Amino acid sequence: MKTCWQILGIEATTDNNVIRQAYLALLPSFHPENDPQGFRQLREAYESALKEIASPVTPAVEEEEDADTPWVNYLLWIFHDFLNDAERRFQPQAWQEFIQQINNLSFSQIEKARWPLCNIAINTFPISYSCLKLLSDRLAWEQGGDDRDVNNEKVQDLLFNIRCGDLFDYTQLQHLPVVVQNQTIMFYDALESTFFGYPHLFSQLMAQHGPWIVPDDLCFQRRHLRWFSSLRWSIPELFPIALAWQEAEPDNETPRYYHFVQRVFGGEGDSLLPELCAQWQSNPSTHFDDLLLCWCRQHRPDYFPLLVLAIEAREQVDINGEPLLYIPGSSARTCMLWSEALHCGVLSPLSESFIARRLNYGAPAMSEEHSQHPCWLMYLVADRLACAEDPDEVLLQQLVHKLDRSTICPLEAIIIRGLLVQAAAVTTPYESVTIDEEEVSTVAQQSTEVSGGSSGLWLVIRIILYIGVAGHLLSKLLHHST
Repeated sequence: MKTCWQILGIEATTDNNVIRQAYLALLPSFHPENDPQGFRQLREAYESALKEIASPVTPAVEEEEDADTPWVNYLLWIFHDFLNDAERRFQPQAWQEFIQQINNLSFSQIEKARWPLCNIAINTFPISYSCLKLLSDRLAWEQGGDDRDVNNEKVQDLLFNIRCGDLFDYTQLQHLPVVVQNQTIMFYDALESTFFGYPHLFSQLMAQHGPWIVPDDLCFQRRHLRWFSSLRWSIPELFPIALAWQEAEPDNETPRYYHFVQRVFGGEGDSLLPELCAQWQSNPSTHFDDLLLCWCRQHRPDYFPLLVLAIEAREQVDINGEPLLYIPGSSARTCMLWSEALHCGVLSPLSESFIARRLNYGAPAMSEEHSQHPCWLMYLVADRLACAEDPDEVLLQQLVHKLDRSTICPLEAIIIRGLLVQAAAVTTPYESVTIDEEEVSTVAQQSTEVSGGSSGLWLVIRIILYIGVAGHLLSKLLHHST
């Protein structure tokens, strides 16, 4: 029969990081659904290996011809037994009592026990890092020392875990059997490790079942919110957690983002759109780009190719935040998103023909038979821009008039504003129209408001468009006269 080390494929070790990495490396080969027996065997080997290092032989200080050695060895045995006490190992008060025993020793005795105690802590799992901080502060492990007989890298890992603290209040597990306590902590510890270090394994771990509970702990609930949101899983129980977090930290954008994630992937429809658009406009980021695009694909698929174009315009800036000169629809990310949308099977013929024309320049132009589609006007302008052509001024004026409507959809408003800004950018460099760049950027910035906007704002946009059209006609007139 194979030992736990043979199953894990490693030599016997007391390094729990090596054990955990070996377990995670083998995990994809033993899926709980496809190979339940292999998975169970791997899991048991992992737990057995951790159990072996959780109860190591307590290192004793070599016998010396002084009176300190018996006291130091006695302290090490007490610490070992304390860490195996299911009722006391997670209680801060019990740790304070242990530290009081250290305080009763002499300075030389404490110095001799300082790093052996650290070595025991390194080889113990699970352990309360929040409680261990009490001992670390007392023995000044952070300050280091030249006399320590312990691996420096392992000490640094331990100190890092102490600074991070516990995943939750482990005392909430005290009513459970020790085995269940250990398995629960190991499970959540593996989740936290894979979330940052092995994201490709994180979803597999999240899908596992076992004897663990969800602790009623505020910080841990927020960690759950982060975990599920990263997988784009919507859990109704997480909604109030996100709301409470927002109320507690109104200036923190993180809980606001997670709240939107839960609502978007929970399938919320039109009631979410105004809030989502407002958030995207006021706090633009790639995270909210993805959320807005995901919502659009679910509820407004025919707007999706146009929204991609609007988001592309916002992203095309240099290191100083100045707009770059480019042909709309030419970025690699835009083409990739369009290609994905083309094969999703939910687009209208108009949307499909627009994307096909952009990805394959030999494809036919959009047909007039789709002129009754509500997005027809926007697609006409977008098609001209993507061909590096000036959109017809009549089309642009019609877009401006659509923005004046109080009932305009917030998503449609975002798309139209993006098209107008792109039209102004295309007209200006190629037709040598004299337009104040600061004025254009100001209009673009003001146009990021979700509401319909004041009539004065759109008057400025009209003036810029009219200047562009006039410059265009003037340049052609001069060209013919010469």
